[in-house]
Amino acid sequence: MIVLEQSDILNFVSNFMLISIRLSAMFLIAPFFSAATISIPIRILVTVSIAILMISVIETPSLDPFSVRGILLLIQEALIGATIGFVMQLAFAAVSVLGELISSSMGLGFAAMVDPQTGTQSPVITQFMSVLMLLAFMALEGHHILLKQLVASYKVLPIGEDFVNPALFLAVLQAASLIFSAAFLISLPIVVALFLVNITIGMLTRVAPQMNIFAVGFPITIYVGLILLLLTIPGISSGMAGLLDEVARRVRDVIQTGLGGL
Repeated sequence: MIVLEQSDILNFVSNFMLISIRLSAMFLIAPFFSAATISIPIRILVTVSIAILMISVIETPSLDPFSVRGILLLIQEALIGATIGFVMQLAFAAVSVLGELISSSMGLGFAAMVDPQTGTQSPVITQFMSVLMLLAFMALEGHHILLKQLVASYKVLPIGEDFVNPALFLAVLQAASLIFSAAFLISLPIVVALFLVNITIGMLTRVAPQMNIFAVGFPITIYVGLILLLLTIPGISSGMAGLLDEVARRVRDVIQTGLGGL
């Protein structure tokens, strides 16, 4: 007969709380797991399941989670999980900026719909890019990479150790620069081509002023933009794969920075 002492139960609850807080913070921000289509009960179920699997292999300190040190430790764990999820989310933020750039160049910036991923309105090209990025994320097993990075963080940044390094925030800001640099580089071929198309249409209106630019220019720009988008999907997908690889590397760098290894 198995007899559970009160101290054993409290110790299990304390360990479970310390392990699950980092998981919960990551799932609230990380791509795919934080999508509006994934309900809160599913996130709770996934968090509890993973925490139970990890509770036997992750070492946790013996302390009262409701003490001052325990509360500070919970905040620290939430910060680690949120940082990992935030850096991975930068790839999808870059794709959103990418869609905005292409939509504005095509003249479809006003064609907005409610994005099921975020619950906010965004241009249709941005939604298309977000779906393409999600497919690339799943095809490259990004969700597995994300969970592996989280498990590795328990080894590099064990629970209960003071690790917060001021350079951590600078590393996160440096990683955030990917939003603009990656969006600009991936969208550059389409944006430049549409810019040349607009210049050509402008020259035609100078040669033939009677031509209605609103009746001719906008359809041409949209048609050319859609054709270019169709032709460059393989290159855009490759750029998204490289972006995910770069973001995964930035996550490792941020974890090492938090430890003080950089």
